[in-house]
Amino acid sequence: SIPNPIDTLTYRPRDKSEARQRLHLPENKKIVLFAAVKASDKRKGMDYLIEASRLMAKQSPDLLFLIAGNGGEEIEKQLTVPARCMGYVSPDKMPDVYNAADVFVTPSLQENLPNTLMEAMACGTPCVGFNVGGIPEMIDHRQTGYVAEYKNASDLAEGIRWTLFEADSETLCANAREKVVSDYAREIIVKRYMEIYHG
Repeated sequence: SIPNPIDTLTYRPRDKSEARQRLHLPENKKIVLFAAVKASDKRKGMDYLIEASRLMAKQSPDLLFLIAGNGGEEIEKQLTVPARCMGYVSPDKMPDVYNAADVFVTPSLQENLPNTLMEAMACGTPCVGFNVGGIPEMIDHRQTGYVAEYKNASDLAEGIRWTLFEADSETLCANAREKVVSDYAREIIVKRYMEIYHG
C-alpha cells in the first residue's frame, strides 16, 4: 500500500509564538491539540480524550486543550482542564493550528493513515495516538511521539505527559518532521508509484 502524499511546503514548521499570536492563543500554556472533521464522532475517541484530561488535570496545571472540528463544543464542556473549541478551521489556517500546539493527540478507535497525523508531524508537532490501524506505522514510539495501549486512557494521558514534560522536545519535533519528509512527501510517493508502473 502507498500512502497519500502531503505538501511539505504548506505543512512545515513555523514560529510557534507567532502562530499563537495569530490565533489569539496564550503563550504560557502547554497546548494539546485534537482535530477531526467531526470531533464529536465517537470513533474519534473523545471519551478517552475526556478521561485522559481528567487524569492530567491533577498533575499538569498549565494545560490548554484545543479542539478543532465540528461538534467540538460537546467535548469542550466535558473536559476537566482549560479548553478552547475552534470549531471548523479552514485548511489555510490549519498549519498555524498545528504549529501552535505542543502535542497532537489522536485517540481514534479505528484509523488507517490519518491525514491530521501526517499534517501535524509535517509541522514538527509530536503526536500521541492509540496502537490501532496505521497509527503505529506513523508514530515511532518515543521518537516522533508516543503510541499508547489501545483504549487505555491512562496510557494516553501518560503519552501526553511524557511528550510535554519529559521528552527532548527539540529532537521529537525534528524527528516528526523528518519522518514525513522521508516517507510521505509528494516526490517520495510519486517515486513509489513510478517504481510500481515501471517495475
